[in-house]
Amino acid sequence: MTLSVVVPVYRQRQALRHTLASLSAQTAKDFEVIVVDDGSPEPVGDVVKEFAGRLNVRCERHESNKGRAAARNTGAAEATGDHLVFLDADSVAHPNLLGAHKDRHGEGPRVVLGRRIKADWQMAARFGDPTTLPTEVPPHQDDGRYALEVAKQWAVDRSPWVFLHAHNFSLPRAVFTEVGGFDEAFVRWGWEDTELGYRLFRHWQREPGRFVWAPEAICYHVPHYSDLTANWREAKAGLAYLQTKHEHWEVERLGFRLRDLVLDMPAYAAHLERLDNGHLTPTLEAFLPRSAKRLWAGPGADRLRDKPAATLDVHQPRSETNKQLLGLATPWPDGAFDDVVHWQTWRILTITDLGHLIRESLRLAPTLILAGTTNGNADIERALEAAPLTVRQVANTAAVWAIEVRATASR
Repeated sequence: MTLSVVVPVYRQRQALRHTLASLSAQTAKDFEVIVVDDGSPEPVGDVVKEFAGRLNVRCERHESNKGRAAARNTGAAEATGDHLVFLDADSVAHPNLLGAHKDRHGEGPRVVLGRRIKADWQMAARFGDPTTLPTEVPPHQDDGRYALEVAKQWAVDRSPWVFLHAHNFSLPRAVFTEVGGFDEAFVRWGWEDTELGYRLFRHWQREPGRFVWAPEAICYHVPHYSDLTANWREAKAGLAYLQTKHEHWEVERLGFRLRDLVLDMPAYAAHLERLDNGHLTPTLEAFLPRSAKRLWAGPGADRLRDKPAATLDVHQPRSETNKQLLGLATPWPDGAFDDVVHWQTWRILTITDLGHLIRESLRLAPTLILAGTTNGNADIERALEAAPLTVRQVANTAAVWAIEVRATASR
């Protein structure tokens, strides 16, 4: 097995020196390094040449800054190894980093997720000898993905795109090429790695075991100036693009708490898989006013007398009028509908996600109907009593139950 290490860089000359020095100290030997200078004002080619006698390394350069997605694709296109390892220019490699990636690829095509430790100033002073760097650190310095349960394979299997961070991961070059590499529409900070992870997840048809956490494949984040407020401000556009590109309930919740997304994902998926076919929706419709501009969320829209203007049905193909979403974040403008009817799917939501759904529904329409079968009805009216909402029951039979929700008029 041969490895090609792809290192995108923009301006970080000294950090790049640390990273290349650490790669020259690897226990694994059969690898090449491709540095991609993404239009740095001061080219980094001279830094790369410093390591020509110690590494099989070369430098490619963009004359203008194209973003990290494009830079990584350029490196991958120049690679000759059968596996790609992506490492950021500010990520110092533990001596066994590449060996650990190699070892994890022995069981078929997969993505190996490496670990990143946040180096403090004392640790950074030891970068000159990577063999002295620690592998056990306090939780606040360790990889933030531990808080998302990355060490549990079930969590990685169900939402692996959340865990793919491009600063330290590897995969077969053929697979990377087959899925089209990074999406170069991501030109600013954030989400390009998440989007690639989601495409890989769907490429492998959600098969478990295709993404594995490798805590022994360690890199150390070089301390450097950053403005996270500005970064996350830039990242909003990337998230919006990702969610528009895929329009699926699995990525709909990315803008909310990631830990909740990971922990709730198995239950949400199981609930959606066993949804009924909506055979009782005509019974519910008899209690609703007629509407030509209705958004229907859940199964059974095909059984209705009055066909809705649009639907949210995760089991039907995506189209201009159907989105495979839960209804927490939708693409339609304010006031696009007369009312929004949620049949059954809302019942699995946590109270936090239900709050998102209610606010989004009332952005789209003045009236929300939460409905389902009478069996298993939650005490939703009590849960909403402190909210700035007007709630009234519109159906309560042996078969169906529904409430109408409206925003309380401001005083």
